[in-house]
Order: sequence, then C-alpha cells, then structure tokens
Amino acid sequence: MLALAILGLLLPLFPFGPAIAAAQSTPAGEIRGRVVHAGAGAPIAIATVDVTALPAATTAGRATTAADGTFRVSGLRQGRYRVVVRALGFAPKTLAIVELSATQTTADVGTVVLSATPHQLQSQTVTAQHEEVEMAPDRTTYVVRDMPTTRGGTALDVLRNVPSVDVDIDNVVSLRGNSGVIIQINGRPSPLKAAQLGNFLAQLPADAVDHVEIVPNPSARDDADGVAGIINIVLRQKPEAGTSGGVTVGGGTTGHVDVGVNAGIQRGPFSTFGSYALVRDNRPRADAIFRENTFASVPSYLQETGTRTQIPLVHTLTGNASYELGKQDELSGDLLYSQRREWETYGILYRNLDQSLALTSATDRYSEDVNHESSAEAALEHKHRFAQKGHSITSALQFEMHAEGGPTDILEHALSAAGMPDATTLQQTQTAWTHSSISSLKLDYVRPLGGGLRLQSGYKGSLQRIRTTMDVQKYDFGQSQYVADVAQASDFTYDQLVNAGYGMLDAQLGRLQLQGGVRLEHAGTTFDLRTRNQTYDNPYSSIFPSGLAAFALDDMHQIKLSYSTRIRRPDDADVLDPTPHALDPLNVSVGNPYLRPEYIRALELGFQRTGERVTLQLTPFYRHTLDAVRTIRTIDSLGVSTRTFANVATNDAYGTDVTIALGGGGALSGFVGGSAYRQVSDASNLDPSLSVRTFGWSVRTNAAYRISPTIDAQALVAYVAPVTVEQGWNAARTRVSMAVRQKLMADRLSLTLRVADPFNTARERSTTTDPRFRQVTDRTRSIRGLLLSASWSFGKPAKKGKDQIDLNDAP
Repeated sequence: MLALAILGLLLPLFPFGPAIAAAQSTPAGEIRGRVVHAGAGAPIAIATVDVTALPAATTAGRATTAADGTFRVSGLRQGRYRVVVRALGFAPKTLAIVELSATQTTADVGTVVLSATPHQLQSQTVTAQHEEVEMAPDRTTYVVRDMPTTRGGTALDVLRNVPSVDVDIDNVVSLRGNSGVIIQINGRPSPLKAAQLGNFLAQLPADAVDHVEIVPNPSARDDADGVAGIINIVLRQKPEAGTSGGVTVGGGTTGHVDVGVNAGIQRGPFSTFGSYALVRDNRPRADAIFRENTFASVPSYLQETGTRTQIPLVHTLTGNASYELGKQDELSGDLLYSQRREWETYGILYRNLDQSLALTSATDRYSEDVNHESSAEAALEHKHRFAQKGHSITSALQFEMHAEGGPTDILEHALSAAGMPDATTLQQTQTAWTHSSISSLKLDYVRPLGGGLRLQSGYKGSLQRIRTTMDVQKYDFGQSQYVADVAQASDFTYDQLVNAGYGMLDAQLGRLQLQGGVRLEHAGTTFDLRTRNQTYDNPYSSIFPSGLAAFALDDMHQIKLSYSTRIRRPDDADVLDPTPHALDPLNVSVGNPYLRPEYIRALELGFQRTGERVTLQLTPFYRHTLDAVRTIRTIDSLGVSTRTFANVATNDAYGTDVTIALGGGGALSGFVGGSAYRQVSDASNLDPSLSVRTFGWSVRTNAAYRISPTIDAQALVAYVAPVTVEQGWNAARTRVSMAVRQKLMADRLSLTLRVADPFNTARERSTTTDPRFRQVTDRTRSIRGLLLSASWSFGKPAKKGKDQIDLNDAP
C-alpha cells in the first residue's frame, strides 16, 4: 500500500502515454515463445526476434521480448519461417524452421536459451562447472562462487581477482585507480567508509560471494554516489529445488582458520537460504618511515620503524527468504549480521638523527587494544506484476547499522643511547567509537509503452547518521591519576537526508539499444561538533543525467557509448571533523568541515569482439571531476606532520581498459586485462605546486589449466606501475597467487591448496615531497603462506548455472 501511495504521487510527473492497444486480427497466425539465460534460466528482456519468410527470405515480422522474456510475432500468413533471436551480450540463435498452416495458425517455439558472450572463462573457477563472465551493455559480471585462488580468503581476495579493481595494503578498494567507488552488497550501498568498509570486507568470507558486478558508468536508475562507479558484491542466495547445502573447512600456515556452512530449501513458492562462517587470522604488518626535515637551516632526519599484529575473530551470518504470493506478487527479505573482535598491538620506535645521520634522541610508543565491530543489515522487498507483460512495481525497505570501537592503551618512553627506557613520557587510554546507520525507502516502476519502448521511474529516500566519539584519559604523574584530555576529545554527529526521483526511457530498435534518463536529487547535511558547540549545514540540489547507446554491428562485434554524472559526498567523520587527532606524536589528522561534494562527468566508449575462443573488449573512457577531494600533508617547525583534506579545482582522467579472454572449452583458459590512464590535476586554487600530471597503468592475468578431468590449477599475477600523485609518487606493486584443486566424489568434495603471495611482494612504498620535508614510507603485510581447504556439497546434483543471475529484470 505504501508503494502504491508513493506511486500515486509520482505518476503525474511522467507522461506514460496511451495504453497499448489490443492486438488486431491477423491474416493467419503468430509465433510465440520465451527467451532465457543459458546458465541461470533467468528471462532476457529486450531481446530481438526476427522472423523471415521462406524461401523468399523476406522480413515477415519482428518483436522484442518483455521483462519476463516472452514474445509474440503476429500477422503471419501460412508458410514456412526462419526465426533468429539476438540480444546484446549473448550469442545469436537460429531456431528450427517453423511452419504455419490453416489448421495450425499458432506456433509456440517454447523456451529459447541464449548463451552469454564472451565464452565461458574457466579461469574464474577451475571446475567442471563452466562459470561465465557476463558482458552486458551497462555492466560486466564475474561469477566467482568457486574460484580456487580465493579459497580460505575474504571478499577482498575476490576483488583482487577482478580486472580493473585494486585493493591496497590498507584494504582500500579502487576502480581504475580511483578510490571513489561505491561498494554495494546485494545491490544495496553500505554506510561504511573507506577504512571501515575495508575491514568489513576483510571479514566477509570469499565462499559467501556468488558474483561481482562492475558498473563503471551507472544509469540514472542507480544511486548517484560513487565517482568511479559501482562494485556490487552479490552473496549466494538461491537454493536448489528441494534441500541443498555445503560445508567448507580450511586452515593455513599464517594462523588462518575458516569454517563455513550453508543450506537452502525450496518448496513450491517458498525458498530460503542461509549461511554461517567463522574466520580467524593472523597477518603481521611492518611499517617504516624515513623523513628528511628541511624546514630549518640545518637539515635533520627522522626514522620510524613499527610492527603491528592483528588477530581477528569473525562470525558472519547471512539469510534470504522469498515467497511467491501468487502469479503477480513476490515478497522477499535479506539479512546479514557480522561480529568481529580483533586483538591488536602496535610498537613504534622513533629515532631522531642529525645532518650526519648520528642519533640525537630516541623514543618508543606501544599501544594495545581490543577492537569490537558489529554490522547488521535487513531488507524487505515486494514486487507486483501487472497483467500487462513487463509492467511491474517494486518497493523496498532497508536498514543498516554498524558499530566499531573500543579502548586503546598507549605507553611512551624516552630511550637511552643503548635503547633502554629512561622514563615514561606518556600513559593514556583512548576510547573511540563510531556508530553509523542508514534507512531507506525505494520504489521502482516499469511500464512497456509499445514499439520496443519502455519507461522506468522511481523514488528513493534515505536517511544516514554517523556519530563518532573520542574520549582521552591521560595519566597525570603529579596527581597519580588519570585526567581527561579535552584537547583531543571529540563528539561528532553527521546527518544526511537525500530525496531522489528518476525517469528513464529505453528502446530496442533492431540491433540498436538506446537508454536515456535523469535523476533529480535534493540533499541536506548537518554535522554537529558538540565538543566545540559548532554546527555546519550544507543543503544542495543536483541533476544527474545519463545515456547509453549500444549497437550490434553483427553477431561478433558490438559497440557502445555511455555518459553519466556522479557525486562523491564528503560524509566521512575522519574527513570532516576539525578536531586534531594524534595518530602518534609526530603525525596528526585534521578534518575539513567546509569540503564541498565532488562531481564527475564520465564518458565511456566500448568495443567488443567475440570469436570462437577469444573475446576482446576495449573500453576507452574520460572523466572530468569538479572539486576533487585530495589529501594534503604539511609539517611544522617541531617536525609534526599534519594530514588534512581540501578541494582541488579540477581533475581530468582519460584512458582505456583492455580485456582479452580465452575460453571455448580447451585445457587452457583465462584472461589478460590491462588499464592505462592519463590524469591531470589542477590545484591552482590551493597551491600551483600541488598540480600534477601523471600516467598510470596496470595489468592482470588469471590463467587456468585443466591437468586432468579432476585436477585443475590456477594462477593470478597482477602488477600496478608506479604513478605520480599530489605531493609525491607511489611505487610499483605486484601480487601473485596460485592454487591447485582436486575434485572427488563426482565433484561433491574438493580439496584446494592455495599459495598466497609466494614471492612476498605484499608491500607498498610511497614518497611525499614538500618544500619543508621529504618522506619515504614502506609498508609490508605478511600474507605469504599455504592455505588448505576442503569443501563438500549435498543435495541436488550440481549443474551449470545453478545460481540465477538476472541482469535483465529491470530495474
């Protein structure tokens, strides 16, 4: 009822036009059928059905499929006909000759199954089940549900196996070198920001992920957030008919242990699926900083070395249930809950050196904490299908909440020349908490208008709240007691209310597919710094147009052109909070409450060629960003480095992605993907010296080889070239992972041995330059090790495409 009430308010805004007229009488009859996805069995909307009369080979009729994949070509006379079905992203199919006569005026060709292109990439799975890379005009889907090189890993390991996606040592995810990407779980955005989101993905088992969708240029139907696009992580949710499930157990030399169970039931109109996973890990990290201070007449140097241990224990529950209320209504719900407890210690040694690199003083800092983290997400969705094919309305409610924090005990000493503690210089306890939540109501309406034209419209309202608190208790040696340090205390609340409505039209005109739309949005933000009694408000309205044109040159070649406008909101407390937070005695972070949203206008051209075994995809792109948010570092006369944030005038990036995939059922399969881009940043509004011109590129290959019918091997190699950034540059990075799998018991049981980081290359180096200092930072994470896992499945026999991936059931 709520969905229909909102629809009543929105419908006057859009000119629907007259209803589709009833079909007129025809001279003889019609050909009808339904088009579905080969792997998933999901309907394919807006596929083209061409009917040719024989033997003259003249066009007799054409139709496009509805949202449920059905079609009918009417007005056909008696005779013989050839039927060809085409859809972008799928191999065309010619059906058997259809004959109409006076006694048989209607021919039902049944279900027409189309296979996705490019050909199946066994490199993604190394199993007998041929998983696929789905290439649709607006997104690319990587089915990763059974990938050996992620066994015993997390969702971050899954993303590291996807072309154009990068995950750095801090678990920050980027797409095409841009960290302004929105991560969705099951199509819903997360309220978590970069560091928190990375920690959450690090506790989501890889075994829970079914497939990953990359949407570099989303349409007006999607949320406008994410200047780099959208990465949608879809969890396993679809059970087999009857009862099915599986168990996974793994362990590794790094101290890694994982246990996962899942089960699903489908009985008539009701289906449910659930999973539980436990993960424990231990991957130490080492940091080193060498800084040259040039702010004084005589240079000096600082040398930092640190060792961090992190031992997380994670419990994750997922659940999904759906019920078909009838032929026209379906109700579904999703649930995700995760709890994480992480024991962390961090020891740092500071050595101050004079111009001859002789030691002048030394201190150390030791911290110990237990970090508590919990996440919960619930969603309820109702879909109603009207009598007219493809005519539907969907309403969804969503609620998410996240909490993270805990106490940290810190102890600092002044050291003697021999490196022994001389005196305790600091003893304090920091208690920091972040609570975030988001509630949203979404409504989507789809209506065919006839002639291959379709209208989509909708509304979404969301309310987001983030609250961070920091309490610092410093030990006063004179009073022999802890006292509050009000200078570092912080209580920060951020509220954001966004109301958005969109309208889109798409059409299938033979081999040409067109889509255009606009999203109108009003946002109101308020952040309240209670410790300073300061409030900052920023209401603003935005227009986000989008467009897509895709054309199939022939059965092997496709081209596309797309455009969108996106936004990146400064809604992270770390970025906005102006309270100075001491990361350590020599590194301070200060937010900027006056940051403006950054807008990006993105243009993308695509070309795809599908051959017998090799598929080529070439995607040139251009991005123009206004008010891009960048990190700025300065240093004072005491040698304290301050990190803050600012808007630079513009940032332009242009380049291309290339993917070459090898499939076709041979023993060797896989893909090679590369990305190259040029970036020009204009920071003249801040300081001309911060402007930068840079060139970056990366390459990744994922190769698989079938040694025997039951043994497969897979290897991943990724390289990111060095790149210049604002105030410095980042060194090259390399990642390698290998795996071999043995399948037993008719593929019910599999044993996987994975070698993570065999060459110990999980390290990063960055250089920061400024007229007052030069700093080189090295960070290394110890992830090298052997991981062995065993997976057993039960229930209905496994089959190709057992989990549905519906890319065409808009919206």
